[in-house]
Amino acid sequence: MILCDGLLCSGHVWKYFTPAFAEDHRLVHWHYPGHGRSAEPPPHADLSVPNLGVLTAEVAKHADAQGAVIVGHSLGVQVALETWRQRPEGVRALILICGSPGKLTENFHGNAALSYAVPVLDTFSRLTPDLVTSVWRGLPDQFILMMAFQLGEVNKRLMNRSDLLQYMSGLSRVDFSVALKMLKHGGKHDATPYLSEIDVPVLIVAGERDSFTPPEMSRLMASRIPGAELLMAKGGTHSLPLEQPDLVNLRIRRFLDENLERRDSTTWRPLPGR
Repeated sequence: MILCDGLLCSGHVWKYFTPAFAEDHRLVHWHYPGHGRSAEPPPHADLSVPNLGVLTAEVAKHADAQGAVIVGHSLGVQVALETWRQRPEGVRALILICGSPGKLTENFHGNAALSYAVPVLDTFSRLTPDLVTSVWRGLPDQFILMMAFQLGEVNKRLMNRSDLLQYMSGLSRVDFSVALKMLKHGGKHDATPYLSEIDVPVLIVAGERDSFTPPEMSRLMASRIPGAELLMAKGGTHSLPLEQPDLVNLRIRRFLDENLERRDSTTWRPLPGR
């Protein structure tokens, strides 16, 4: 199972997923360029979603994990879909969590406001790079945490405060220009035209209160992908894997048990008739 993060993230969202599946499955988690342990990309590096799909496939090949289940959260959903499009023979199933099939900036909070804000941020970043970097790097983790609670971006009843703090603390560590480039590419990429062609088992997991990638996007994917299964978690937000880990993990395990069977320690194959 290859894990693909969301934008600005380096893996904390998998905190409860990893121990639930590591004993029975081989997990491969990689970091996007400029994220986590990956080096900063050169100025003209290709940070597009299609290229992230290429990199995911290369990670799979390097890890001898061809024929893997691709698991994506947030932007990782677009990366997972793009990985299938480019190397369908290397994907056995898709698990798409709290994400969109594309045009990320047009669907953020259910409107296109972010798509208009990105060019402004881009211009400001190029004119005053030092100032932008200083402000971006200087954002206190507690301030980000407070804003997330105040704006209702997470479910305070379900989310452990320390989990959210860890989840948020890595955001400003990613270079602002890298984050902005990837956000722009996420806004341009659209997997919708080929959703109907996907021929592997697909599980879509979404939170009914997700404002980052509204649940309508998950319902759209479920309606377009043949045979796709959908879990819509009551009260769940964009941080669903941290808010309701037992529900998410049990549903994923059921999906794997019903749609795939173990052939050996590293390879999966579809059950007959699926």
